[in-house]
Amino acid sequence: MDWKKNSKWWIIGIAALVILLNSWAIFHEYLFIPLLSVGVILVYLLIFRVDIAMYLMALCTPFSIVLEDDKLPFSISLPAEILMISLTALFLVRICYDLRFKRNILKHPVTIAILAYLTWMFICCITSEYPLVSFKFWAAKIWFICSSFFMVIHLMDKGTDKWITYYKCYALSLACVVVITTIKHAAAGFGDHIAHWVMEPFYNDHTAYGAILALFIPIVAGFIFLPQEKKVVKVVSGVLLAIFIVGFYLSFSRAAWLSLVGAIGVWCVVKLRIKFTWLLGGIALLAAIFFTFSDDIIYSMSRNSQDSSTKSFADHLQSISNISTDASNVERLNRWNSAFRMIEERPIAGWGPGCYQFCYAPYQDYRFHTIISTDFGDGGNAHSEFIGPTAETGFVGLATVLAMMILVIYYGLATYRRSTDTTVRRLSLVATLSLITYYIHGTMNNFLDTDKLSLPFWGLFALIVVLNCQTEENGRTAIEGKESR
Repeated sequence: MDWKKNSKWWIIGIAALVILLNSWAIFHEYLFIPLLSVGVILVYLLIFRVDIAMYLMALCTPFSIVLEDDKLPFSISLPAEILMISLTALFLVRICYDLRFKRNILKHPVTIAILAYLTWMFICCITSEYPLVSFKFWAAKIWFICSSFFMVIHLMDKGTDKWITYYKCYALSLACVVVITTIKHAAAGFGDHIAHWVMEPFYNDHTAYGAILALFIPIVAGFIFLPQEKKVVKVVSGVLLAIFIVGFYLSFSRAAWLSLVGAIGVWCVVKLRIKFTWLLGGIALLAAIFFTFSDDIIYSMSRNSQDSSTKSFADHLQSISNISTDASNVERLNRWNSAFRMIEERPIAGWGPGCYQFCYAPYQDYRFHTIISTDFGDGGNAHSEFIGPTAETGFVGLATVLAMMILVIYYGLATYRRSTDTTVRRLSLVATLSLITYYIHGTMNNFLDTDKLSLPFWGLFALIVVLNCQTEENGRTAIEGKESR
């Protein structure tokens, strides 16, 4: 028998037997058999086809469900975090004997900033109020960053098109989630309150849902304008963009809306070739005006009684500045005020990574209490990617967060300006704008402790680092070529 000639039929036959066996096992509730089958397939992919394992991770993440129970000492998002942990284990094992990163990748300022961020977080785990909580939080950061930054860089060794495929996988799954959510929303008559939870169980609330859509709108829009893409791919990207825009509007996340407007503003600055120093000057001027007239501004905001509403787009926007009766806004002030009090007490190393939600209760000011406040302080995090880390890891931790933000945006824009390759220029600009949407949103919410936002967020870091290194190498090669002549 010619095994090679009939290998296709052998594969089909074995696959059919595996499907039948697992169907029988599920019907009779022998769940260890399908779990074993999935484990075997995952191990095969990790050993022989890491790229497919990563595409699978991107496909699964938008559909992942958080498994949590009072009897469990932890919560986990399935199946995404299982894949992330597996890829991290593979990365750590292979880095010891055969996986080698280029020196310019490891020495890149963005990579160094990420390593500094993780190192300081580890130190803060030791001094934490609750070390076990902090080490769990740090471990989650490790598998988010290893699987979504370092492994994405490894994936891009085979070409930038692998990164594009990786994000297309996430975008396709996210589009399915948006369609499901929109159908559920429509079935309820687009009711006022359902907009806040209709995206469950895939996303825990409308702010996280709006944040991921704001981040992906520039990415999918960028796919339409990539020169190497076929016409049918561009049409599909256009359809995905339309789906995301509808879902984005129906998320009724004010922070997400503002974040996309801010990214569009940065795009205008880039296209108009306004100097970066002028932009910083403008931001500094606005900040000076705010602090100079802060009393008048806050007084005006306190007189705004317009609550958030899904009935009127204008009313919903107007409610952004309502700090008198809008429960969401006032509760956010409560969390920030609690964080500031915690920072005053522990400004250097903070209270420990992941510990804010367990420590902020005694630091609340009852002037900011609302119907959604809790005396037990079990309502979640600090609602800021900047204030929260400062409370948990001190001002040094904040410095590492700001360093990552400034460096990745700087190198993203620098790559866009210096590269002569159209694809590189567009991808670097798209990645930068997407990160800007999240950083603007991050002033009012924080979601980087979840797999759904961490995967695309750190993947954008990976893209900017790789494209910048390639651009610098090409620039040096061109200079050396001229000198040799």
